[in-house]
Amino acid sequence: MEAAEEKKKDCIYCKKYEKLSDWPESERPAAFIYEKIDYPEGMFHESLIKSKQKQGEAGKKVYQRFVKGKSSLNKYQHHMIRDMAYFEALFNEMLNDKKAKVETLEGLKKGREAMRMSLNISPKAKSSEAVLKFWATGKMLYAAHKKNKKKKKKKAKQLTPEIAERAAVLANLKKQIATAKVNAQRAATIKAQEKIEGEN
Repeated sequence: MEAAEEKKKDCIYCKKYEKLSDWPESERPAAFIYEKIDYPEGMFHESLIKSKQKQGEAGKKVYQRFVKGKSSLNKYQHHMIRDMAYFEALFNEMLNDKKAKVETLEGLKKGREAMRMSLNISPKAKSSEAVLKFWATGKMLYAAHKKNKKKKKKKAKQLTPEIAERAAVLANLKKQIATAKVNAQRAATIKAQEKIEGEN
């Protein structure tokens, strides 16, 4: 039974070590060694001083964005990129938690590498470097998102009644074309069905 469970585990080091406290730092690859990071301003509230507090806050952000809000990832890409910095922080702060499970850490590391690939960040890069890149890119995308929103609002205000009327006519026409297409397909299906039944 135990051997079967061992096979199921999709990790390398967890077969030898259960918790981080069982795994001597001298035997860990560089990716599994905690790094003390000065996180970007505004990433964590100043009251969150301890590593465990930062881990908890980062975990909340990651859960909110990538689990609960995964359906809106495309809509809010600026938030998604920014929250990848929290994913990095979560992984890093867990490396400072002796009770962290090695199996969980190995799974998170795979996710972290997949996220890094999206911004061409090396898997060997330090967590501090990745955090800064994700955070800065997220901020840039947010600024662009805000600008685009303002432009759209301006455009909407600039619509003259004549253009608005044309847009309404066009939208109505598109709707009619779509309905006509559906009806034509229905008619073709009915005709085909009649023909088949007539041959029988």
